[in-house]
Amino acid sequence: EEKREGRGSGQAAENLGQVVLSDSDDDDPKDPAQAQDSGDDLVIIEPTPSTSKVKLDADSGHPPPPPEKIASIFAPKRRLSASTSPQKSVAATTTPVKAEVYGDLQLDKKPDVKPSPSKNISIFDTAAATSGSGDATGSSSAANKNLPLDTSLFSFHPLTDISFSPHVRVPFSFFTDALVLISSTKSRLYIQLVLTNLLRTVIEHDPASLVSVIYLCSNRIGPSYEPQTELGMGWQVLSKSIKETSGATPQKLKQLANKYGDPGDIAFDASKSVRLLVQPAPLLCHSVYATLLQIARLKGTGVLNQKTSLVKKLLLSATGEQVRYIVRILASNLRIGAVRLSLLSALARAFVVSRPPGKGPPLEAQKSELELAVEDKFKRAEQLVRRVWAKHPNFGHLVEALLEGGLEELEERIGLSVGVPLEPMLGSITRSFDDIYNRLGSRPFVSEAKLDGQRGQIHVWVGDKRPPGVADNAGKWFTDEETGKKIWVRMFSRHLEDMSEKYPDIGGTILGIVQRAEATETRLRNFVIDCEVVAIDPVSGAFKTFQELSYRSKKDVELGDIKVRVGIFCFDLMFLNDESLLSTPFRGRRRLLHTHFPPLRPTDPRYAKWELIPSCTDTEPDKVRAFFHEALKMKAEGIMVKLLDEVEVEVEVQEGQQDGELGDAVDEEENGYASSESRSTKSPSPVDVKSGAPEATNGAGTTDGRKGKSRRKVLPATYEPDKRADSWLKVKKDYLEGEGAISDSLDLVPIAAWWGQGRKAGWWSPFLLAVYDEETGVYTAVTKCLSGFTDAFYKEMREKYRPDPENLLTSDEPWPEVDGGSLRPDIWFKPSEVWEIRGADFTLSPVYPAARSLLGERGCSIRFPRFMKVREDKAIENATTAEQLARMYHMQGEPAGGPSNGSAAAAVAVDVEEEEEEIVGNAPA
Repeated sequence: EEKREGRGSGQAAENLGQVVLSDSDDDDPKDPAQAQDSGDDLVIIEPTPSTSKVKLDADSGHPPPPPEKIASIFAPKRRLSASTSPQKSVAATTTPVKAEVYGDLQLDKKPDVKPSPSKNISIFDTAAATSGSGDATGSSSAANKNLPLDTSLFSFHPLTDISFSPHVRVPFSFFTDALVLISSTKSRLYIQLVLTNLLRTVIEHDPASLVSVIYLCSNRIGPSYEPQTELGMGWQVLSKSIKETSGATPQKLKQLANKYGDPGDIAFDASKSVRLLVQPAPLLCHSVYATLLQIARLKGTGVLNQKTSLVKKLLLSATGEQVRYIVRILASNLRIGAVRLSLLSALARAFVVSRPPGKGPPLEAQKSELELAVEDKFKRAEQLVRRVWAKHPNFGHLVEALLEGGLEELEERIGLSVGVPLEPMLGSITRSFDDIYNRLGSRPFVSEAKLDGQRGQIHVWVGDKRPPGVADNAGKWFTDEETGKKIWVRMFSRHLEDMSEKYPDIGGTILGIVQRAEATETRLRNFVIDCEVVAIDPVSGAFKTFQELSYRSKKDVELGDIKVRVGIFCFDLMFLNDESLLSTPFRGRRRLLHTHFPPLRPTDPRYAKWELIPSCTDTEPDKVRAFFHEALKMKAEGIMVKLLDEVEVEVEVQEGQQDGELGDAVDEEENGYASSESRSTKSPSPVDVKSGAPEATNGAGTTDGRKGKSRRKVLPATYEPDKRADSWLKVKKDYLEGEGAISDSLDLVPIAAWWGQGRKAGWWSPFLLAVYDEETGVYTAVTKCLSGFTDAFYKEMREKYRPDPENLLTSDEPWPEVDGGSLRPDIWFKPSEVWEIRGADFTLSPVYPAARSLLGERGCSIRFPRFMKVREDKAIENATTAEQLARMYHMQGEPAGGPSNGSAAAAVAVDVEEEEEEIVGNAPA
């Protein structure tokens, strides 16, 4: 150490500090925490010299890359000179490569020069560079500055530019260096490029580790619906592990927590002074992932000590930046700005340009083809992977199919299957009854009651064996005691969580349905149904509120203990007797649903009632209005209007409008990634989020660019997973409450609050709420809310959002997944729940950043927001999105206080005035 640090022996002896050679098994065998730990805690703790000045950027943790690095994903590869420092090398540029034009696509042609052996980077050579203490800013190390993952997809060759020798598995140091590069910027193109090249490297070097790497990037360790895929890692385990592996005192950890907030930054700073006498074996991605699975499966007594032991072993094997990202992964908050869509896009792109060993020709053989239409290839591949994911959201199954058959065989290998949920189809928002007829005209549709319950997806498999590919401990078995008939049932929520344990009372009901079908010779082998679970009065059958349904426990519910009775109200059928119905128009799906699943009222009062959703097939405006009011009397939220058959609608051309998704389905067929339902699975987008006008082209199918033109556009009636389709229109009661009121409630996420004033002193008020930006994975502030809360709710929120370093920040900077614009509340919440909010109307705002990228210089805000309820049935990722907010803003016409009232400055004045009224000053805790 003295030689490495360049210090004299006297100085080393003076600064060495405490030496700890500790194996906790030998310290105190009577202590259960130490007895559980079989790891070797062999450390020397060396305090940081007092002259060291270290500051961590709590926002990103890394300086942004120079503009040269993110100028173009097709830029030629940098040539790093051995004589230049790493920092200078990053900014260095090469002689421009002549660009060639192929049609309308201009690309920088890759030089016909193969990388020399000197360019090959050995990951275990660079690992040494990241194993030092580094600095707390998290700036990229020499290793990741030389890592060529941020170079052109066609200049980068994983097999020749990256070497894992002498190991064949992906080192965690390589993965960490990639994360450092990704964390250094907010550029979507740059993040996508590095992610794509990271996955390409894994595909070509170690395809068996691809699933591990993807889950390590995703803040999850498995699908949300599978059991034992939640780490359940609280601050108690993390802080104890960090303390025992770094030697930091509780006071030091508290100081670091107040300084940084992020557990990974805390661990990184605390571990800077640690030196191991014996260097551990390098961590590998697949082994880190295996340890995470082991942690998630722990249960029973002593589970906290067992988790702590496993976490400590990971931390003791980690070096430098690896410590930061190990802890962030454990905390399920990686902070790299890559969301699910980013991962799916990178995965699709990676398989366009790379193949696993032994699968397909090398890149050089396809080079000319790829360069001719690379962007088009990427776009089609992304659409394909996202479409398949929506029907089968499981990275493990998706990766296995891609490795075996590539993009070309993906949809043949993976589709909708019983036991694996599909992303639900959602409805578009309408502002009035007139809007229904403006969109659909006189075309046939059906109106259905929108009940106030919990969305459910029921999967049923009849027989003695569970569905293929389903985990042994998933779902529930139900057996008829008289006939011995067995069925396997699994139920999912809207955000794909397994609810089978919550509703054991549906089992007997479904058994009755299956047996009734056999008696009429219409045998049911398997099916998937979309439904609404509603609390009902067991005697009268009247609907109860969603709040009463939420009283039911989520796990280990026994049939005899159920207090809240439910009804299952079916409204769609996606799978029947081994056949997917996703491409079947709604008229056909509805007919099959009514034929095979008519109402059933079990004789046993403990079982759930089985019903079809109340509906009206009359399309006359007066009849639809009458049904709407009838639905309200049933305590429904409104109605859903659903197109029965595929139709063509006429949409107008907006000046300067570019053609969007209209040709996607046809083009998919020409590019080899067509779905069997490609013509019918594309949803039109009548309203463009940037212009607020219908998207359109001329009759020939090309952009006209002048007002007054129109074109015919297909509006499908198929089931479209993970889409908010215009063939389903949502009409809620809210718009009847006043002219100009927002026609639909919004699902917003609380992200911050100020201390209340006057009567509300000591409580949080107002709350800062946000929408979800799907492109960036960030929750962007949209409004402050201080209306609709009870005193009991204020007290509950004060307890729930009590300051603690794991979930709350008191610094000026918010959590990395939160964008509060210029607002500076007293406390930042870690996004964790969804609130239903209603308001008067939407307005452009210079204060709130929500949907700013879609609306121009200003964001969008909500005037006079009012809290309605907590949406316990929704995950934060299912909150209202920035794109939906922009659409709603355009659909209301000119905003109050907007240009139609004389000046856009009026909207600004409204926001500024409200700011001054609501926030007078900060109150002490």
